[in-house]
Amino acid sequence: MGTQRPRGPRTGIEVDLAALRQARLDAGLSLAQVAGSDLTRQAVHLIESGKVRPTARSLRTIARRLGVPESALVAAPGPESDERVIGDLEELSQRQEHALVAQQAGRLVALGGSDERLAFAHHYAGKATYELGQPAEAIPYLREARRRFDELSNPWWAAESMDWEAMALHMLENAKAIRVGRSALRRYRGLEPRRPETEARMLEHLGAICYGRRDYEAGRAYYDAALRVTDGVRDLVRMARVYHGLGMCHHGMRELRQAADLVFKAVTLYEAEQRIAAGPMRMGLPRAENDLGLVLMHMNDGERAEELFEAALAHFAEAGIERLQSHTLLSLGELRQRQGRLEDALEFVVRAIERAAAWNETYALTSGYRQLGELYAERGDQDLSDAAFQRALGLLHHAGLEERAQDCMRAYERVLAHRRHAPRRGDTASA
Repeated sequence: MGTQRPRGPRTGIEVDLAALRQARLDAGLSLAQVAGSDLTRQAVHLIESGKVRPTARSLRTIARRLGVPESALVAAPGPESDERVIGDLEELSQRQEHALVAQQAGRLVALGGSDERLAFAHHYAGKATYELGQPAEAIPYLREARRRFDELSNPWWAAESMDWEAMALHMLENAKAIRVGRSALRRYRGLEPRRPETEARMLEHLGAICYGRRDYEAGRAYYDAALRVTDGVRDLVRMARVYHGLGMCHHGMRELRQAADLVFKAVTLYEAEQRIAAGPMRMGLPRAENDLGLVLMHMNDGERAEELFEAALAHFAEAGIERLQSHTLLSLGELRQRQGRLEDALEFVVRAIERAAAWNETYALTSGYRQLGELYAERGDQDLSDAAFQRALGLLHHAGLEERAQDCMRAYERVLAHRRHAPRRGDTASA
């Protein structure tokens, strides 16, 4: 997601460590003198010891201080070297060629190789399968990558793998996602040097997880922090994600106009990135289209909302992503209910429940049963309504989603109150 290059030994330019150390000794400079005011002494030490690879700018600074050409410090990788193989995976990942990354990384895992090669192969296999909407398959790869990076004393990439594991858990609607994500951020913030783009992405991920937990205030705080960290970085996908997340947090707080403006910006940026990249459809755009449709529906713009829901379903199908389609089917069900088309609404909600059950999507499944209970109540089918609400509440309690369970119970109580008062209104009308 995005084009940031995470900080770690395999990011940046591979240097000839012996040549670098000899050049410093020949120049008679200490680590601090090489660092000057542009770098830190610790950064130069990490580069010289091979624990961190310099960016082009850092290498240029070091070469200038040592009085040697940059080329004298660069090591040329061979065609089958770990450097080349891992670099190819990173480049494909940056281009969002996730299916190809998954294929190549999976092949590397099967073939074996050096400890570093296998650590990165597991990491990229996990990240790619997550991006392809297969979180259950991603988690074992990412956990193995983290274990291997820890053994290699590479805390930068261990934190990276943990961050993507948190997002895979989030896609599975696992309550552990927030704990894993916060641990990843703490680990990364304890490292030097680090990249603001990577820290911002971790903050974005935590914002998304908080939004999924309906902790809208915390989610907004994480997204705002991500904006502060990037401080002027204007990557299209990164900005789209931030606007999207911020907008939906405002939606959760019932600030609909702000939500609509922000999510509209996200859709526009996702569309622009999709045109520029000219690659396969990605899940960012259809998710934002669904969410913008929800906001507009709640602003009583049903016509435009329906166009966005249909576009989201088409884009999910184009991307080959079945997971998450249940949320858009529920959105269409809610729209039909608002339009008074109860049978059509029931059809969409039942389809959503079937899809959510097939993919173990707890949030969509419980929302579907709650929505089904409201639809049956509106149609006058009290027994079916009670059964649907009880099913939703049972699933929520089993999953430990107590806040959502309380919200569902309030909806059920409103239905029961309406049921109790309905005969009285009928008696009054008859009189």
